[in-house]
Amino acid sequence: MIRQAVLEYDHSNDALDDLHTLIGNREALILRGLNGYDEAVRVSPRIAEIPSIRFNGECSDEEVERLKAHRPDVWIAVGGGKLIDTAKRIAFTQSVPLIIVPTLVSNCATFTPLSVIYGEDGTYLRYDTFPVVIERVIADRRLLRDSPYDYFRAGVIDTVAKWFEARYISGTTSRDAGIHSGLSLAAQCGALMDLSIREDDFRRYDTDIRFIVDHVLAIGGAVGGFGDAGTRVAVAHAVHNALSRFDSTHHWLHGDKVGFGLIVQERMISSEDTLFLEKWLQSIDAPTSLEQLGIRFDQIDELVDYVVEEMTIQGIHKVEDTDRLKEILRNLQELVYK
Repeated sequence: MIRQAVLEYDHSNDALDDLHTLIGNREALILRGLNGYDEAVRVSPRIAEIPSIRFNGECSDEEVERLKAHRPDVWIAVGGGKLIDTAKRIAFTQSVPLIIVPTLVSNCATFTPLSVIYGEDGTYLRYDTFPVVIERVIADRRLLRDSPYDYFRAGVIDTVAKWFEARYISGTTSRDAGIHSGLSLAAQCGALMDLSIREDDFRRYDTDIRFIVDHVLAIGGAVGGFGDAGTRVAVAHAVHNALSRFDSTHHWLHGDKVGFGLIVQERMISSEDTLFLEKWLQSIDAPTSLEQLGIRFDQIDELVDYVVEEMTIQGIHKVEDTDRLKEILRNLQELVYK
């Protein structure tokens, strides 16, 4: 199954200035986040003229049910990944078009035909796929350049993960055209590790950063759109989902936990890229130990059970040697090298 969710993607210096023209005579309603909406209004003050409703913070079944009471002609999502996933779920349910204004460079939610559903407590539950059509993604340079750097850094990690996870599932090539296309795009995502993503680079927002941003927001999402289950998620995201059950990890961003999951995944298959991956993650201050994630040694057995459960839920090849998984996690308990 090949699914692509976006009709138009506009990444330009003044992309937000076209929003009112795009809406036309339709009744629009903005789903707005806690911080990003104010930044969007700063960049393009006319956005404040459009009616809006505040997002409660979790892409949950309860939040979707609450928002379904509203039925505009077009939804506009102004915020980060969980807000965007919520808006996609509502737009699909109501058969209403959606315009997305990302305020963070944190993940590929802008481009994926799915929503990741969490419990009200932030625990991962599932992801729902659907044939949703996003009318336009509006990526405004003025808004994204000033967005929080930590989210950008975590977004790059999550995008790089597309390559490692797609390769884990399907190898490096396929006779299935969709999976092969997904693998090709995933390889582009993996190559982002060769580019500098320091904060001063991000603030300059030169051609390299724009290239990276397009991969985080769009190309990374297209990987799973083409390859579907053959390129979507593997062990790294199962580890992320398992970690999300521990309160100590909730202050870490999605990409940070996925990055740690990548280390576990690559160690499980004895990948020759493991050391390079670990050093890269440490160079950008991502967590590479359970200690940093707030997981105690006596919680590792529980974590292993959750990882195995998540892999089963997602249909990932079952871990046959749980003792090896425990050994890997015990060895990752403390930060080994600086």
